[in-house]
Amino acid sequence: MGKRLFFYIMLMLFVCLSCSPKRNDIQFFKENGMYFIESRIIKIKFDSLMRCNVYRKAENSLLSIIKDDNVPHYIVINDTIVNNFYVNEEKIDINNINNEFGQGKRLKVSGTAEGPGRSLIEKTILCDIYEKFPEAALLNVEYRNVNSTPNLFIEKEVNNSFKLDSSLVNKDSDKNSLWILQGGAYNARPDWILPVTDNFAFDNYQGPQIENDEIGGGLPVLDVWSRQTGFFIGSVREKPTLISLPAAVDENGFLNIGIEYNRDRIKFDKVYITIPMVLGVHGGDYYNGLRTYAKIMACKGFAMMKNEPSDPVYEAIWCGWGFGPGFETRKMTDMIPLVKELGFKVVTVDFGWFYDNGDFFPRDDTFPNLDEDMRKFVKTFHDNGFKIKLWLTPCVAGPVLQKEHPEWLLKDKDGKLVQFINYGSKIAYLCPALKEVQDYYRELIRKFIGDWGYDGFKMDQQLINAVPRCYNKDHNHENPGNSFESLPDLYKIIYEESVKIKPDAIVEVCPCGVFPSFYKMPYYNQPVSSDFKSQWQIRHRGKTIKALMGPHIAYYGDHVERYYKESNFASMIGVGGIPGTMFVSRPEDNVEFLRVKYPCYLSPERKKHFEKWLDIYRNNTLSNGEYLNLYDIAFDKPETHVVKKDNIMYYAFYAPEWDGDVEFRGLDDRDYIIYDYTNDEEIGKVNGNSKLKVHFENHLLVKAIPE
Repeated sequence: MGKRLFFYIMLMLFVCLSCSPKRNDIQFFKENGMYFIESRIIKIKFDSLMRCNVYRKAENSLLSIIKDDNVPHYIVINDTIVNNFYVNEEKIDINNINNEFGQGKRLKVSGTAEGPGRSLIEKTILCDIYEKFPEAALLNVEYRNVNSTPNLFIEKEVNNSFKLDSSLVNKDSDKNSLWILQGGAYNARPDWILPVTDNFAFDNYQGPQIENDEIGGGLPVLDVWSRQTGFFIGSVREKPTLISLPAAVDENGFLNIGIEYNRDRIKFDKVYITIPMVLGVHGGDYYNGLRTYAKIMACKGFAMMKNEPSDPVYEAIWCGWGFGPGFETRKMTDMIPLVKELGFKVVTVDFGWFYDNGDFFPRDDTFPNLDEDMRKFVKTFHDNGFKIKLWLTPCVAGPVLQKEHPEWLLKDKDGKLVQFINYGSKIAYLCPALKEVQDYYRELIRKFIGDWGYDGFKMDQQLINAVPRCYNKDHNHENPGNSFESLPDLYKIIYEESVKIKPDAIVEVCPCGVFPSFYKMPYYNQPVSSDFKSQWQIRHRGKTIKALMGPHIAYYGDHVERYYKESNFASMIGVGGIPGTMFVSRPEDNVEFLRVKYPCYLSPERKKHFEKWLDIYRNNTLSNGEYLNLYDIAFDKPETHVVKKDNIMYYAFYAPEWDGDVEFRGLDDRDYIIYDYTNDEEIGKVNGNSKLKVHFENHLLVKAIPE
């Protein structure tokens, strides 16, 4: 009987396993002259002209916001666009692959086109789908000068160029009922996510544009989504690249996106290989696309930092910037009693402890005994229980360093130094590709943390995001873009040296409101909302950074004094951010140029607000919880964010005014008390993912407590 029962159980198990779908199956097939490769989530189609469409498989339907007439990949040769390729069916191939991304399948599609000078150009697309990433495909494109036609030069490559139409998934919507995330770094500090409008147009160039005063850097990704589905494209090259990701509405009202790489007339004798790229699909908003992108890049070595919940990186921050650039040790140390009273454990020494940015040695009018006085200053804060960060702008040289090491400096095409004025001083760029510059920063970090005793850094200013091309002939660069590509290496050195000396070092990077460079993200553990212009920016920047750097990242909300409102705290805390401040204890200490927009005087009334919100932060510390993307930030109303901590779900609702139902997604099928933890009151009960009628202005922060 026992053997018979065992046989029956094993037979049923075999039948169940045989009948259940293999969730990670990747298939290739041909149908009606089209070529398809698909996983359980993404489906990609190529036609006989090598045009492409991308679909998301959802609930027995195929969703795509891409119009069918796209030629996603082409090149410009000798001022001629070459894009009319015809598939060679004999060269269609599908193979199994196994590499750093895991196991998958590769579709190879080749075709030819006539180029300038009667040349024959072959294009080969390698389209990879991996079991680990069923929502995305990695692509490489190769062009071959088949008949070796002489005097051909490649001037531009265009990749993942698509025309979008949201009415394809909702016939009742406009063609541009879309939202977009774009990673361009603009000094005007526009929102990182925004609705598509009729006159929408951004280049999203990733490199600096000195002539336009644009610093560059950013994220080489575009994500576009509608209520029904989302789509993203991006570069997965191991180094930052001088590409653009234009997003613009054309004369017919369609949003066009793509990746463009202008080349300096690359000689095209035999083979040209484009940058590697990704395209993918998702439900919900852009957060899901960015999480996929971040996981793919982690396989290429861009794994983000992970902190322990008790690490000091999650502590609220008091910064001395309220005093302005006229740094004085006495003003800082006089603040210690008040800063302690309010419960801060991390302080920041901001700009001005030196004479000129880039000459990082102590001012002798503030530190007469230089290193000795600096060590005493740091010890004063340590003795009072504080961690202390030091302000730093990497990769720049002040007048002294320019004189001592002119051979380290970056030069433009005319052989001149690339200089700019910073707080009255003429500053130059160091070339981060030079080993000597990298070694110099190793020694600086050993001095600042190992000798002086600092516990980390605030690396600040827009210019830390990217550096221009370097044409200094003495540097022997392979190409001028080496300087731009090498900046992340410098940040890696700074971070590794910091944690080597102090494993719990706090390394903050603040690019002053521009989209931070993705390629530096693995080398710091405290991103920041960075000079926000609105509470909306605090929130959506937090969501964006948590998508890229991980749902537990220590996201710093920056100084609440920026456009100060009490509810700035609510926007920081509700999305899982860390509050910070630059308050001063006397009105006259608030430097005038800051006082105009960001008054920092901690009045008695404001102090009460600070005490309330800092207690709320410490009692919950959502910054070390897990951000969950359960709501579409564009299409779900009211705007809602969720953080899970200690198996408790925290919900943050935002709207100018709301009187109606709110939905509690992600809860189990049981009863919960909904508790307003900012006002210490129960506001109702729900069961599972049910709704509750509420009224609030600006924000409502609650937690769902299981009964």
